[in-house]
Amino acid sequence: MTAVIKHELRASAGAFGSYHPEGWHPKLSVTLLGPSAAACQVVWAVTRPDGAPWFEHRVPAPVLDDRQIATVDLELWHDALDLDEAGAVPFTLRLVSEPDVVPGVDELLHDGRMLVMKLPGEHCYAVATEWMLPRSLLGLDTVDEPDAPRLTGRVFVAGEPDVWRLEAHCFRDGVRLAGASSVESVHTFTANDGRVLGQEVGFAFDSIRGWNNLSESGWGGDWQLLDQNDGRYRVALVDGPSPVGEVSFEVVRGRIMAPVAVEPDAACGAVIVVERAGGVGGAPGGDPYGDPVTAAATTTLDEVYALRHELQASDGEATLDDKARLDDKTAAALQAFVDRAERLLVTWESELAAPPPYDFGQVLAAEAVGRERAGCEELAAAVSGVPGVHAVLLSGEPIGLAELRARTAALFPAAETRVAASQQAEVDALAPYRDLLSGDKLAVFDDHPADSFVYTTTDRRIIETPEELAAAEFWFFEGPLDIPGSARVEGVEITGSVQGWRVLGWQFDGSGAVLAEFESQGLGSSAPKTAFRPPV
Repeated sequence: MTAVIKHELRASAGAFGSYHPEGWHPKLSVTLLGPSAAACQVVWAVTRPDGAPWFEHRVPAPVLDDRQIATVDLELWHDALDLDEAGAVPFTLRLVSEPDVVPGVDELLHDGRMLVMKLPGEHCYAVATEWMLPRSLLGLDTVDEPDAPRLTGRVFVAGEPDVWRLEAHCFRDGVRLAGASSVESVHTFTANDGRVLGQEVGFAFDSIRGWNNLSESGWGGDWQLLDQNDGRYRVALVDGPSPVGEVSFEVVRGRIMAPVAVEPDAACGAVIVVERAGGVGGAPGGDPYGDPVTAAATTTLDEVYALRHELQASDGEATLDDKARLDDKTAAALQAFVDRAERLLVTWESELAAPPPYDFGQVLAAEAVGRERAGCEELAAAVSGVPGVHAVLLSGEPIGLAELRARTAALFPAAETRVAASQQAEVDALAPYRDLLSGDKLAVFDDHPADSFVYTTTDRRIIETPEELAAAEFWFFEGPLDIPGSARVEGVEITGSVQGWRVLGWQFDGSGAVLAEFESQGLGSSAPKTAFRPPV
């Protein structure tokens, strides 16, 4: 059955002579939601304020598939039609088939009225719009960006504001979040002489989104996401310091609440009708031209949020929509864990993914991560009761708590694996030496492993292989040495140190036992060859 999107009904007064009207006639814009069969007509029957029939206007109806949307503009325009009186004007809309083509279609789409007011001036009239002022429309633009729909809305403003001067600002729990990226006129309400009676003003926030299905790609890292921030929201439309209109709404468990109705919308997919308590002069807001029910097009928030990709919950955990707001103590504990996890992940996650072999600095890094384990696990234990699907921010991007826990916990075994691999690599590298050494030679070698010291023999010849090391009678190691010194300058004794060298040496017998140990020192950056000889 064909439906009418009630919030998009727009009635106004026209005139055959728009510059010098002698009366008025109605104009109506109606938006239909399919399905709609072929060979049908939209029939608009209008009654005069005195109850007498006025006219019937027929136009071809669009052929629509299921949930397809189309707008039909209705106006019967000729000089004998205009009426020079005000009052309530009843009208009906029907979808009727042509009997000889598709018999049997006769659907009532709307049975309402429009209230027409007499304005100052001769023959000047307008359709009343005051009932719209308490109403506003709120949406998430799933038509343009279904993976990350922008917060959008429309407010009805009386008079003729300079729309280019208007600004919209969004607040959560009284704190300003962002200004609108666009504010524009969507529809202008006019009288039959062209004077402006009001504006339908639309706004959109690029930086505030209903959700972000593509957050893992890095898209939209600085957006405010409604599904991760419950609270009371208010969009204020202002002209400088003066308020012009507002939309208030609440986000509970990641979803916008719908206090009045949810209807399909051609521009953004669906809108939530929001109505402030009390209309102009304290009167309640009215219904869309007297009939909010007949053939009304509806949708649900479930259909809107079906486009959001839910974070997957493990067994026993709640879904994202079921997460509860945290108390202050738990929230503080969670933030402490997130801060620690973020520091560790940003600093070490990519570093620990590097393949072997590992240099000395990489091993030191792994050991540093290991020292963080106890403190991090203590912070994680403090928030073990928070569901894994609870969303937090990692480097400004949303992430489920379960994933954050898993990635953080994975750092520590990765660090342990690196340290163990490095230790095993060291053992493997030194094994050929240890296989050939014994006795005192092996003991000296264990204190001075070949991967950390340069072995030389007489006349500073470098020992390069395990076999050479095992066969050498003399081993020498050279290192730097600070040698104390003093000088007298202008009668003042100054003490300090100068650069020097130090050489340690061993002499072994054929079994590897130490025969002699010796040491020599001297000034300079390196030792001479003579220092790499046994003392005479």
